[in-house]
Amino acid sequence: MTRETPLRFIIVGASIGGLASAIALRDAGHEVLLLEQESQLGGGDSVPSGGVRLPPNGCKILFDWGLEAEIRSNAVVGSGFTVYKYDGGGKRDYLGTNRWDPELLAEARGLFLQMRHKDLLRILYDTAVKRPSTSKVSVEFGVTVVDADFDACSVTLASGKVYAGDALIGADGAFGYLRRRMNQEQGSPGEDQLRGLAVYSAIVPKEVAMQDDQLQELYQDPQRRMVTFWMGPNRGAQAFLAGKDEDVVFWVYTPDGAQDGTWTQSAEKKITDVLGTCDPVIRRLAELAGPATCVQIKNYLELESWVSRSGKVLLLGEAAHPFPIISLHTYSVALEDGGFLGKMFSHTRNPDRVEEFLSAFQEHRKPRCAHINLSEKSYVEAMALPDGEAQEGRDAAMRANEAAGRNVMDSGDHSEEELSAMWDDMRMVFGYDPADDAEEWWLKWGRLRDAPTALDAKAMRYSYIQDLRA
Repeated sequence: MTRETPLRFIIVGASIGGLASAIALRDAGHEVLLLEQESQLGGGDSVPSGGVRLPPNGCKILFDWGLEAEIRSNAVVGSGFTVYKYDGGGKRDYLGTNRWDPELLAEARGLFLQMRHKDLLRILYDTAVKRPSTSKVSVEFGVTVVDADFDACSVTLASGKVYAGDALIGADGAFGYLRRRMNQEQGSPGEDQLRGLAVYSAIVPKEVAMQDDQLQELYQDPQRRMVTFWMGPNRGAQAFLAGKDEDVVFWVYTPDGAQDGTWTQSAEKKITDVLGTCDPVIRRLAELAGPATCVQIKNYLELESWVSRSGKVLLLGEAAHPFPIISLHTYSVALEDGGFLGKMFSHTRNPDRVEEFLSAFQEHRKPRCAHINLSEKSYVEAMALPDGEAQEGRDAAMRANEAAGRNVMDSGDHSEEELSAMWDDMRMVFGYDPADDAEEWWLKWGRLRDAPTALDAKAMRYSYIQDLRA
């Protein structure tokens, strides 16, 4: 007999991935309980919320959820980026500009958006909790998960309260409890490795920046819609306008910050003390910035599987595939995870299929996330190249592109075949639609396996899950 009642999902972590999953699963007709350790959405207010760069593959998910008007009212639409040398010899040293191709954006059905983290969280939370629906998302703040039974699909809170469901979703980040538990189950060797660079993040309010002669140019077109990058050696920086208030989001990559902090913890050193020799605009932004955070860039331990041996627990977002700090795709890929999960589970209310569906999630999502993660790591390395032949070659190529009227990231010595491959890769990344991907899996595989027996479900487990059971 077909089960008519919705599945019950427990999501640990009111992160971007957690909230996106809650929205998509609720829209698929299921019940969701969201557990968040912080006492309020996004944590405390002692450190101002940072910025978000959201590419087209993330933007269109929000638009498809009916949020376009609210997102646009809380975002600056980016048109590209400009690149400067970090040190500049005490002056500004311009390398070139990169403008996003309108044809690429049209094909991707999205935009490059610049937002504040707190605004995006609030919009997703309101959509999950307040939007009318036949299903419900319940949220509990200020609760700490201290134990999880992967076989029983339950969590125990510090208060002693126990919650159980049909599936347990870990969206509590790279340092969250469920990621640690999954790693313990798998017995994965090794640990996260520091890369020798920390990121300082701070905000310069618009009213402060507009009163400074050096920073006023950030508000003049076309720079108002551009991200400014400053490149090494062994350092880097970014600045862009974000949100409806158009405050300046300011990030500095530095080897001088040893603190292994968090996004809600104030930096121990002043941002002005970790700059080194730098472009005068970097120095001025640091002088005018508010409280900063200091977070280390790491090579995170790669889990063998995002799915528990029981088949009832799934990690997603930063809990599954943590990207380097302030990566372009951190938010978009977390949104993709939620969208894919919800679309998959729109096709079943059968708890016996949870194991199959979660394994299929990993099979489809893991290769894409690994590909994007590798690209993000290479961007950090390119930005902070040390002095030497590679850096000189990079700068010379950028200056040549600017002189020839090309985008700064183009490469004039690439063959037509190589350029075509680069464009195909960008289309693959920016044009991806998680709902379409999930639907393709359903049409090819999922619908053919309706209501499998327990024995059939076990046989359908993918090889990496079977290896864990061996």
